[in-house]
Amino acid sequence: MTVTRASNQQTVTAHVGDHIQIALGDDINWQLEPPDGIVLVHPVQNYMLVRGTQAIWLAASAGRSAIKASGGVNCPSGSLCPMLLAVFTATVEVLP
Repeated sequence: MTVTRASNQQTVTAHVGDHIQIALGDDINWQLEPPDGIVLVHPVQNYMLVRGTQAIWLAASAGRSAIKASGGVNCPSGSLCPMLLAVFTATVEVLP
């Protein structure tokens, strides 16, 4: 399952064992809060993420967990950049 910016302020459904790809794009320098470690966990990652993907988490147990991220606009070095903060929140409901 993939969580994108279209999922902002939404609840998405997954099942235990599903991988949750968090793909918010690359125009914002997104900083994700870590997963809760119970419902969503960050498995060992021995692969590169595709451009625009911030993380791939595992739905480890049934329950609800929030995905939260924030960030500023990616601007080329030395250029003027708007002071803009983007905020993202989605809820993942994991079913057995």
